Amino acid sequence: MKKAIINYVKQYFKYYFLIIVVAIIISSGLLIGIPAGHDLAPHMARVVGMSQEIAEGQIPPLVVSNYANGFGYAWNLFYPPMAPYIAFIIQCLGFTYLHAFQIVIILSIITSGIAMFKLLEEITGNKNVGLLAAMIYMCAPYFLADIYTRMALGEILAYAFLPILFIGIYNLFEKTGNKHFCITIGAVGILLSHNISALFAVLLSVIYVIFNITKFNKFIFKKIWINVGFIILITLFFYAPLLQAQSSTNYQAFEEGHMGSTESLKGHTVYFYQLLFGEMKDGISAMSTDPNVNLEEDMSFQIGLFIIVPIMFTPFIFKTISKKNRKNYLLATILGILLIIPTTTIFPYEKMPEAIAIIQFPWRLLFPVTFLWTIIATINIYKACKTIDIKEIMVMTTLILIYVYPLICSNPVSYVTVEEFQEIDHIREEAKSSVACSGLEYLPHKAFENIDYVRNRSQEAICIEGDIHIAEQNKNGSTMMIKYQKLSEKATVELPYMYYPGYEIKVNDEKIEYTESENGFVQIEISGQETGTINVKYTGTLLARSSFATSLIAFIVFIIYIMIYMFMTKKNVEKQNQKLIEEKR
Repeated sequence: MKKAIINYVKQYFKYYFLIIVVAIIISSGLLIGIPAGHDLAPHMARVVGMSQEIAEGQIPPLVVSNYANGFGYAWNLFYPPMAPYIAFIIQCLGFTYLHAFQIVIILSIITSGIAMFKLLEEITGNKNVGLLAAMIYMCAPYFLADIYTRMALGEILAYAFLPILFIGIYNLFEKTGNKHFCITIGAVGILLSHNISALFAVLLSVIYVIFNITKFNKFIFKKIWINVGFIILITLFFYAPLLQAQSSTNYQAFEEGHMGSTESLKGHTVYFYQLLFGEMKDGISAMSTDPNVNLEEDMSFQIGLFIIVPIMFTPFIFKTISKKNRKNYLLATILGILLIIPTTTIFPYEKMPEAIAIIQFPWRLLFPVTFLWTIIATINIYKACKTIDIKEIMVMTTLILIYVYPLICSNPVSYVTVEEFQEIDHIREEAKSSVACSGLEYLPHKAFENIDYVRNRSQEAICIEGDIHIAEQNKNGSTMMIKYQKLSEKATVELPYMYYPGYEIKVNDEKIEYTESENGFVQIEISGQETGTINVKYTGTLLARSSFATSLIAFIVFIIYIMIYMFMTKKNVEKQNQKLIEEKR
């Protein structure tokens, strides 16, 4: 075992070292502070909120009690929680919130590079080709825009996991299948990082499988279902509570048109020249359909000339690709073209069904395009050069870094403070939004529609029907104690908590059920004793707790499965080698 590790280090040290060095250069804009990206506030809120939830004893941590005017906001119930979990682990090592946030991004850049390196090594069998792919992928303008302009933490993480997913898929269909478990690692990572990126990953995976359906056999079928089983079980802790919440009431995010529309998609399309020659700069996503909008304020949507130019040589390179790999080579090239078209102004979104609006911004398709075309551009460069060494790769990388560096320096440092996410988060007077909750999309629909009531409501329990005298009440985060006297025959009390499944409410130590009030809050009915005590605590539903335990066990079993599978594979290889030696004798 020790010898194998030493040999691995000798083989890969210089490649990983160079990837990490370039990743640090790419991260240089983060080392002086966090850029003031579009989505910085909500992602910082998720990171800080996670720690607050755990401090309150929430396992799994789902509702941040001080957000949404102090009535609670369930980020982790609806938004994939990978980034906050990683940040929390980093904080446990002694880092601050801000440093943990930065480290998550830097680790994502490094992992993206290493994962793409391993994918191209898997495809070509050439480490130098893998290194070139890693450099192109890490320096891709849309990836850098995600980091420095958008601060889209979920998409940044997804970049790291997509190559891992396809290491597993490619290895299963084209080689021995001994790395099939990478399917689970990649898929789980994307599913728990970003919903829209997961949708793109599923699309690419399904298309790949369909185009390679003739290679299907019992071995591939078995391994796919093993991975599907692990994927479902490991991500169950997120998707089971999400589906339960979605079925319990209407949340604003699921209201038709709230998260996007075909009209909005059309408005956020870009022009071809922006994809080819757009400036490397900070900006917004301007409405291209509005004649009064200044497109010079647009963010960078450039694919990158260092990707586009090699792609242009595809017709000449195609003949040099082995017949075995031509189908996949052509598939990746054509898919990239087909996915670019919907990002542009020529695409007829006005004729598309509203369901397509789930992607919110059409230029998000540059994520799968970057992935696919990084592979093709790298192969084209390699085939055109015939051989490529590390020195040549580093010269190319230097030129690429000079080309993209304006984007790294384009956004000023944010002066966001952690304290503003630890205090009561106030909903803005002029809009249905807040610093920590963004557009309040995960509020109950009734609360969103009655936002003035939410904005002006006190932190006390309110009797909305019947007669009850509340003698004492004390609210502390997601827990609350209420003492009441002189109860009429029956009373309905609205508690100062947004309606989410998972609150445990006891009246005189007897657990009772709750419903949603007309304003989107937790509502209970009390009858019987004239005096008593109400205790409220957020514990998560039984389904949330059990699915969390199931996912944790599944994750441990998956690790054991990998270890056993790798041990057995190594043992079989040794047996086969020994058999060959004996046959030669």
